[in-house]
Amino acid sequence: MKKALRIVLTGLVSLLLLLFLLPYAFSVPDYVPASNYKPFPESYFTNINGVSIHYREWKPAADSSKGNILFIHGFSGSTFSWRKNIDTLVAQGYHVVAVDVPPFGYSSKQKNVNHSMSANANLLWKLADSLSNNVWILTGHSMGAGIAGAMAAMSPEKTDKLILVDGTFNGTVQSEGSGFTSLLISSGPVKQVASVIASNYYYTFPKFKKLLASAYSQEPDSFAVAGYLEPFTIKRTTAAILELSRAYETQSLSLSSIKAPVLLIWGSKDKWIPIDAAQSFIKKMPAVQYSVIEGAGHCPMETHATEFNRLLIKFINQTP
Repeated sequence: MKKALRIVLTGLVSLLLLLFLLPYAFSVPDYVPASNYKPFPESYFTNINGVSIHYREWKPAADSSKGNILFIHGFSGSTFSWRKNIDTLVAQGYHVVAVDVPPFGYSSKQKNVNHSMSANANLLWKLADSLSNNVWILTGHSMGAGIAGAMAAMSPEKTDKLILVDGTFNGTVQSEGSGFTSLLISSGPVKQVASVIASNYYYTFPKFKKLLASAYSQEPDSFAVAGYLEPFTIKRTTAAILELSRAYETQSLSLSSIKAPVLLIWGSKDKWIPIDAAQSFIKKMPAVQYSVIEGAGHCPMETHATEFNRLLIKFINQTP
């Protein structure tokens, strides 16, 4: 009886060890950009609170700028998401900055970074303050809309205008990710399993093309697919994304703290965040200006750039 029990226990331990070690036998992305690598001609890297931040900066031809604009992408996006909007705004005379929110794009994918909304808002304000002491026009898409809204609530005196694109900031932030589930998700073996599955199944051109087709509500071109896919080939991307589950809020922020004029832009065919979310936000903030771009999906700044840019310029050029 004891011998049989020992055999069973030995078998279970062996199985657990196999399950623990097996994921490490498969390859995962090990590409790490060189220290002097510049993804784009306008790329810069800075270190804030021990976190490496990649951002791109464009300055108008004239010595004096009409204002500062900060672009904040959505989940799985990067500065690449705003490629069709930059030139128009710079030509209008604006100083434009687009940032990769960690752990996306080319920003830090290191461990133990607080990815909560309030922490991200604080991080991006430090970046913005380092580039200009003047007020900022904050523009956020999807997840980035929540961060932009949190920034506006955190520092209303530094917020000139707020543009939310297919996403909203719905009020007081709440802490998530402190329980057992988040610890399990962000554990080493789980990260390794997820990295193996993601790199061998999801981080492929066909998968990203399908993903973008859903986000765009139309077929993406090869340039768009490659631009979104490339940052995901960097080492530790999946592991860093899993650590988002351990985010914890450091500051209480309320919708009522936002004092700047707000523009809400939504794609009429958004499959990812239904347009009903826009209506819900308007009930909480009736003074918001609201525009729907017909035929656009979740990323109107890319698929319907001409109309998006027109709405953006019209709003930011308004005198309060």
